[in-house]
Parts: sequence; C-alpha cells; structure tokens
Amino acid sequence: MTVELSEKAKENLKRNEESRNQQSKFVNLQPGENVVLHFDPEKMEPVYKDFNGDGKLTTRYQYTVTDPNDPNQTEKYITFSKRASAQVDILLREGHAIIRVHRIGAGKDTQYMFTSDPDDFRICISASD
Repeated sequence: MTVELSEKAKENLKRNEESRNQQSKFVNLQPGENVVLHFDPEKMEPVYKDFNGDGKLTTRYQYTVTDPNDPNQTEKYITFSKRASAQVDILLREGHAIIRVHRIGAGKDTQYMFTSDPDDFRICISASD
C-alpha cells in the first residue's frame, strides 16, 4: 500500500537529501541526474578501488570539482572509469573547466555524457570498462 506524501513530508525528505549531499566529500549522481561542475585540472589523480572485495584493484580517475553556483565553492570529488576520464580530459585539454555531467543508467550499464555546452551532449561514453 502506498500513500501520497504531504508537502511537509516532501520538504523533510528534500532537506535530508540536501544535508547528506553537503556532508559528503563526493559528488554522487543518480541515474538521469545531471549537474554542472567546475573541474580543477591541477587536482586530479588515479585512485585504486576494490569493487568486489577480491583484492583486485581497479583504476579510477578522481577529479576535484566545485559547484559553480555554490557561493562557498566547497571542493568535492568525482571519480570516473578510464574511458569516461579520457572524455573529461579531452574537454579539459580544450580549455573547458566548466563541464555538464549527465548520468544515464545504473551499475555496469552506467553511461555519462559530458559537454561544455549545456545544450549539446556531443560526447557519450560508457563507464563500464
């Protein structure tokens, strides 16, 4: 059985989500979500993660980003696969530090689209390597 949430309940849920996002040091996009981020090309590095708990490390690429609309300019991290990282690097090499990131799908079917033009998702890559 489902019930319709009141406006107060919806506000409470939104406040909780915003609080979690502010406290996290990582940008975590949900499927279908997109965000504009300022990438600092001087603050990026490979990181190694064990996704399956089997000791096998996978290389990911971590970028330091800020929300250009956040007056506090709080630094956060976002990580991508090798292929997704290569696409971000192309835009950074072209001099684009403000990049729109759009996530499509979930799990191994996740894809990201990146663009320096909010109206043009010209680069679409798969994050599953």
